Amino acid sequence: DLSLFNSPDSFSHTWGWESPQYQSRSSLGGIKSVAPRDAATSSSDQQPVIQPKPQDPTTTKSPVNPVIPGEFDFSTSFGLNSKPFAIGDIFGGFGNSQWWKGGFRKNENRNDKPANSEKKDTDTDSSSMCEPVNARIRNKKVIFIMNIKHVCIEREESTDDDEDDGEETEGNRNVTEKPERVLPDLFSTSIRLSNCFETVNKYECVTKINNHGVVKTFTVRYKCCYGYTRTSGQGCVKQGDLKPLLDTLEDIKSSEFKNLIKNTGLEEMFIEGNFSLFAPSDDALNIYNEKLTEMNNVDPYRRRRAVKNALSSKDLVLSHAVEGFIDLTDLSNEEIIRSENNNSTIRINMYPTNTEEKLVTANCARIKKPNVLAENGIIHVVDGIVIPVTDDVETIIRQHPKLTSFKKALENTDIHTHIKPDGHYTIFAPTDEAFNKLDEIQKQKILNGGGCADSILKFHFTPHTVCSSAIIGNATTHNVEAKLTEIDIMATNGVIHLLDDIIIPDSGLYIGSVLKNQNFTKFQEIIEKAGLKQEINGLNNATVFVPTDKAFETPEAKKLLEDAKDDPEKLKEIVRYHTVQGQMQSSDMNNNLKLATNDDGKQLRINLYSTLPLFTNIVNRATVNCARLVGFDEKACGSVIHEVNKVLVPPTKTIYEIINTDEKYTTLRDILKDTEVEKVLQENNRSLTFLAPTDETFAALEEKERKVLLEDKEKANIILRNHILTEVLCCAGVGPQSWGFSSFVSTLGSSNVEVGRSGSQIRINKGVVTSCDNVATNGVVHTINKVLLPRRPQVSTIGGFFLFDI
Repeated sequence: DLSLFNSPDSFSHTWGWESPQYQSRSSLGGIKSVAPRDAATSSSDQQPVIQPKPQDPTTTKSPVNPVIPGEFDFSTSFGLNSKPFAIGDIFGGFGNSQWWKGGFRKNENRNDKPANSEKKDTDTDSSSMCEPVNARIRNKKVIFIMNIKHVCIEREESTDDDEDDGEETEGNRNVTEKPERVLPDLFSTSIRLSNCFETVNKYECVTKINNHGVVKTFTVRYKCCYGYTRTSGQGCVKQGDLKPLLDTLEDIKSSEFKNLIKNTGLEEMFIEGNFSLFAPSDDALNIYNEKLTEMNNVDPYRRRRAVKNALSSKDLVLSHAVEGFIDLTDLSNEEIIRSENNNSTIRINMYPTNTEEKLVTANCARIKKPNVLAENGIIHVVDGIVIPVTDDVETIIRQHPKLTSFKKALENTDIHTHIKPDGHYTIFAPTDEAFNKLDEIQKQKILNGGGCADSILKFHFTPHTVCSSAIIGNATTHNVEAKLTEIDIMATNGVIHLLDDIIIPDSGLYIGSVLKNQNFTKFQEIIEKAGLKQEINGLNNATVFVPTDKAFETPEAKKLLEDAKDDPEKLKEIVRYHTVQGQMQSSDMNNNLKLATNDDGKQLRINLYSTLPLFTNIVNRATVNCARLVGFDEKACGSVIHEVNKVLVPPTKTIYEIINTDEKYTTLRDILKDTEVEKVLQENNRSLTFLAPTDETFAALEEKERKVLLEDKEKANIILRNHILTEVLCCAGVGPQSWGFSSFVSTLGSSNVEVGRSGSQIRINKGVVTSCDNVATNGVVHTINKVLLPRRPQVSTIGGFFLFDI
C-alpha cells in the first residue's frame, strides 16, 4: 500500500522490533567509535577510555539517580531536598536481584569526539571508566560513562527545547534579538516522569523533568562492560580470555575470510585497529566463488554487471568491515551502518520468529552467529556475502534487462514520485516474461498507465525491507502462484525480488474476473449471453449491483428471464439496470437517494435503515429497490461492486396503478375512488409505503363497516390515510420486535403505526404483511391482512392508559 510510504517505519513498529531497543544511539551510521588497541587486553577494571575534560563548575549537571516507573518528584516542585518517593521504597527495593546497582562516581563531561587515551593512575579498580562507545555530544547532549563492578553506566542529558542563540545577519552586521521579558508564572510547577525497562543485555531508565516549561531528558543505561556477559544470579561475569580479531576468525571457522585478509595485505589494519566484521563463513565464500564463475559463464547481463561493479578482493574484505565496536543488540530494524569500502551501506534487518530469537540480516545475508567478541573488535558470522550497495531501487529497475516492461509501466504512473531515497522498500518486480503472460489488451493498458496499472503496480511494493530468508516458504497470494526467480537484489533504499507472474489484486481485475472469483456465475452468464463482456470489463468509474446466484432462483427472477427468452437486447437491459455511473461506496449512500442507471437512465432507489432496538440512530442496513445489500464495497478495476439478494427490476407503475391493475384489490379500488388519497397515490414525486388490504381482508369486516367505507368518502379518506406511511419502508428495513421496545412509523393519518419483525413475519399494529415489496415509481406496496382502523383517544384509568381498537 503506497499510502504507507510516508511512514516507512510503520511495519517495524507494528511488530515491535524497536522495543525495547533505545534509539538515542542511532548515530552508528555516521559516527564511528575508536577504542585503543589494548582495550581488551587489560582487565575490565582498567579499560582505557576517552579522557574526560576537567569539570567546569558552572556547567556541572547534578547526577540523576535511576528511578522506577511511576516516580513523581515533589522536591523539584516545592524546593525540597528529600529523596524522591518510589514504589520500591515501600518494599525496601529489589535487593541483590538488581545486578546493575553499585556506588556512583562523580560525573564528568565527555569530550566532543572519541579519542584514544590512557588510563589515569588515580583510577581505582571499582570506578574505572568503560571502553569507548559511539558517543559524542549531539544536540547539546552530554554523555557520562562509568564502570561499577564490571557494569558500564552511560548517562545522557538533553534539553528538549534547545534553540539557536537567536543571532541573525542583517547586511554586514550581526543582530542579536533580546528575548522579551516574561513575568514568572506563579502557578507553574515542576514534574518528573520516569520509565525504566530491563532486557537481557541492559537496564535503562529515561527520566523527563519539566521545570517551569524547560523539559530535560536524562537517560541512564547499564550494560556489562566489554568482555563481560550477564549471568543469572552473578551479575556481569568475564567471558574469558579474548583473542585478537584474526585469531578469533580462525576459531569460528571463518579461515577463508582470514586468508582473504592476509592475501589482500590488510592484515596489519585488523591487527592495529578496532573493527566489527561481518565475516562470511567458509561455506558462504566457497559458494560465492562458485556462483561467480557460473554467472560469468552463463548470464551475459550478470557478467556485464560484474565487470561494471567488479570487486577486488580488497574491496570485498572492506565491504564486510565497520570501524569500531558494533553490538547488534544496540541496533534496530532498518538501521544503516557504513562499511570501510567507500562508505557503502550495510542494512540491518530484524525479523520476529516463532522463538524469542530474532532473525537478523546484513544486506539480506543471514547472521548465523552474532556478537563474537575479540580483543579489538566484534565478529558477526554471516551465511552469505555482504555485497556493497551503491544504487537505489529506481536505478536498478532502469538498468535491469529483465525489467523493461516494469520500468515502462512505472514511468507511466505516479508511483515513482512516492519512492524516497532514504526509504525502506521491498519491490516484487514482475519480469518481462511475466508481462507477456497477460492478454495483449491488458498488457498494453498496464504498460501505458491505464487498465488500473496504478492499483496493480502498488500491489508489488511494501514499505519495509523483506529479505528472502524471512519469506521463503511463507509467501502466498490469493489469486496467483508467483515464484521468485531472483532474490535479494540490494539497493540503498530497499531490496528487489524478481517475479515470474504479475500479482493482480481484485482492485486491479476486470469486473468479469471479480465475478468469476466471487462465484457470481448466474449474473456472469447473463452478461455473456447479452454480449456485454467487453462493455462491463471496460467500465470506468462505475458501481455494479450484482445479484447472488440464489437471487435468480426466486419466482420473480425466473419469470423475468423467461420473458427475456435469451433475447440479447432484453438481457442487456437487465444487466445495464444493475450498473450506475460513478463509484459509490457504502459510506456515500443516503436514504431515498435515486440513481440513474445505464439502462436509459431508469432509476434505482437507495434506502437506509436502523434495525437495532437500542440504537435507533445507527444505520445498519441498506436496500436498493427493496433488495437488501448483503455485500459491500468489493473493488474491481475502475468500479465498485455491491452484492444484493434480489434481481433488480425497474418499476413502471405508480402505487395507484399497481392497486388499479391487481384483481385482489377490487374493494380497495372502490373505496379509493374519489378520495384525496386516490390523488396522493398517483403523484410520482412521492416516496411512500402503502399498506394494501385485499378483498378477502375487507370481507372480514362487518357489512355495516364495509358499507360506511364505500359510501362515506370522508370516513374512507381517514381510514386510508392510516394505511400510508410517510417513508419508503421495505420489509428488509423492519427490525425485530423486542420486549420493552417498539418502533413506530408516521402515517398520513392522525396516528403512527407500530412495526416489527417476529421471525420471518412482519407485523404492523395487529396486522400481518402477507406480500412484501411491490416496488412502485413513487414508493412500495405491501399487502396486509387487516384493515388499520383509527385508535380511540387515550382513556385515563387508575392503572395508567389503555388504547382500544375500533
